[in-house]
Amino acid sequence: MADKEALLAAIIVHGGCGVVTHLTRPVKEAGTKRAVEAGLAALRDGGNAVDAVEAAVKVLEDDPVFNAGTGSVLTLHGEVETDASVMTSRLECGAVAALRGVKNPITLARRVMEITDHVFLAGPGADHFAKVLGLPQADLVTEERRERWKAIRARMEQGDLGADELEHWARIGDYVRPYLEREERHTYSTVGATAIDDSGLLAAGTSTGGIWFKLPGRVGDTPIIGAGTYADEHGAISSTGHGEGIVKLCLAQRAVSFMATMSAQEAVDRAVADASRHHVDCGLIGVDARGTVGCAFNTEDMPTACG
Repeated sequence: MADKEALLAAIIVHGGCGVVTHLTRPVKEAGTKRAVEAGLAALRDGGNAVDAVEAAVKVLEDDPVFNAGTGSVLTLHGEVETDASVMTSRLECGAVAALRGVKNPITLARRVMEITDHVFLAGPGADHFAKVLGLPQADLVTEERRERWKAIRARMEQGDLGADELEHWARIGDYVRPYLEREERHTYSTVGATAIDDSGLLAAGTSTGGIWFKLPGRVGDTPIIGAGTYADEHGAISSTGHGEGIVKLCLAQRAVSFMATMSAQEAVDRAVADASRHHVDCGLIGVDARGTVGCAFNTEDMPTACG
């Protein structure tokens, strides 16, 4: 661990990697800046790194321009299923998946970490846990997402597949891609944050609505510790990108392991280079035990902000 006297609290957030058009870039950049401000405010108010990460991610979950919380993309059945995870450098972690109606999944993931004996809750059990705790519920389907889903679904059913066949299409991503706009097709709008506080505690958190027209119950990298989120004594990482590919590479843990001998920037550069060799679209943000931040991606863009 770095000399605590030399530490300066820091936070970095991302709003997902991929293609970001000129129409949405200013809005997403503004959203990430608001998230950083919320994280810094948590630190100034005496909060720790986990407080900062949760505060930042909640801002992004509540912003419908991002694919997390409110504004999440819809499944094949036109519903929202969200995932999230959080982890600290003390190896404390919590994750949730396939949630329906929990306003801020990152908060539920934190509660799993702090007040249960478990790491990962999913589906109806996770939703029930949120209700027992009295966490805010919400209809996360925005009108814009609903209308877009209807339009895509209608075009698909009028094309090569009927409704019955569509329900059993194994490689749905291959089929739906031609019907998506460029930004929808090449954007992974998972959101995340990593932070270090002045005591040296590191934390990372990630939240997502997944991918357009995913099969119900699909879980990507976001809630999987070591893939979408990871932290230990060397650093903290939040990932975004093609979830299935990130899971196979255990990308977040890989990047943090590099921080044992590299700076945060060197570590994320190395991890993204590894992902590129395996043709995995991704982006990473991180902070190391010295309090330096890093950001790298192999897609066209990834809105980020730090402070």
